[in-house]
Amino acid sequence: MYIRVAKLYPMKTLLFALLLISTCSFAQTTIWSDDFENPALWTLNQSTGVNDLDANMWFITDAEGGVAAGQCGVATNGNKTLHVGCQGTWCIGAGATYNAGDGGLGLFASTTNKRTVYNANISTLGNTNLTLSFDWIGIGAAGTDYGAVLYSINGGTTWTTLQAMTGGTTCGNGQGLWQASSITLPAACNNIANLRIGFNWTNDNDGAGTDPSFAVNNVRITIPGATPPVANFISNISTICPGECVTFSDQSSGNISTWAWDFGDGTTSTQQTPPIHCFSNPGNYTVNLTVGNSGGTSTHNMNITVAPLPSTATSLANNTITALQSGAVYQWVECPDMAMIPNTNNMSFTPISNGNYAVIVTNAQGCADTSACVSITGLGIDEGQHVGFELHPMPFSSDLYISGLGAEPVDLTIFTMDGRVVYFDPNATNGSIALNIPAGQYILRVTTQDGLISKRIVRE
Repeated sequence: MYIRVAKLYPMKTLLFALLLISTCSFAQTTIWSDDFENPALWTLNQSTGVNDLDANMWFITDAEGGVAAGQCGVATNGNKTLHVGCQGTWCIGAGATYNAGDGGLGLFASTTNKRTVYNANISTLGNTNLTLSFDWIGIGAAGTDYGAVLYSINGGTTWTTLQAMTGGTTCGNGQGLWQASSITLPAACNNIANLRIGFNWTNDNDGAGTDPSFAVNNVRITIPGATPPVANFISNISTICPGECVTFSDQSSGNISTWAWDFGDGTTSTQQTPPIHCFSNPGNYTVNLTVGNSGGTSTHNMNITVAPLPSTATSLANNTITALQSGAVYQWVECPDMAMIPNTNNMSFTPISNGNYAVIVTNAQGCADTSACVSITGLGIDEGQHVGFELHPMPFSSDLYISGLGAEPVDLTIFTMDGRVVYFDPNATNGSIALNIPAGQYILRVTTQDGLISKRIVRE
């Protein structure tokens, strides 16, 4: 005669057994699960065939303690499992150990056909592509002593075998090696309100078989989870100046339920298309977009550079204004209306008439700023009154007559209104000057020992 010895002590974990764990790299969503911590949810030991006096039985206890897949069986660890154990005169111990029978001697016959079932309906309404997953141990004897997974699509009225569970593994001292399995449920289980799950144990009485019998834990039904989206976005520009704004456009792919923007300057947005975002201070900013759904999240980032503004400091010497920012582009303007003065793009500017002037400075990064206005006085533009010398006729058509310059030659310069020199004579004296210049208004400036004197002239 033959009887298997019960579990007597826990075993240590075998790390190499991790190779046997089935894994999945795709997200899953659990629609039902049970870990046997509430035994009342299960109906034990329904007869499914012949059962001898010493037939084995289903138990829900921690005599076969639940552990993670890849670990060896232990006893009384507080984690209940569903397991097949022995009972009767010849039963020794507890846990997933069973009576393989007396080989027909009539001493402790143990033919067994019993199932345990979840005693409530499981709804799969609205769900397809169902997978039943669980952790288990079991060896028995292939084809004669084994556990099987069952399902019912009519609330437990009839049951169908989903898969027989044989060919498990033991650890070095004979304890069962827990492993994870996943089985695809048939299409008949999709989208119904009364699915049930069960387990059956069968063994003959031939006395041949190997512990452990069969134990199961952490049963769950899952559906494929959502595939995480892929984050991506673009901007209309990546380098800007302080105070300028950037438009960000979501280009993410996949089924997206959440958007989370972080603009790197302490501001955020949860809109798919955020408002145009302005950056006030120079610096480098990392903008992040994280998109997500029930399957996970994805993040994409982009660098935005806010270039510094140029210096707008100026200096004034001898009526010449000089911008102090080197290596820039310059445009001089008249204050207060900031009208551009044509052809004044040098670092320094010498006005030809009294007024207030400023410079727009643009640095190498393309950022521009305007200086404070500088006041120029004492240039003495005279609109026809006698101030040292006279001009006639006015307006003139070809020749202009000058008188009252005195006996010594002087510098005489004629400028366009935008500051371009169109005539220069370093030894001008009283007399007639032939001027071949286009019709328009000009500034005539005379440099004497007493300073500068300017007059506005008009060529017909």
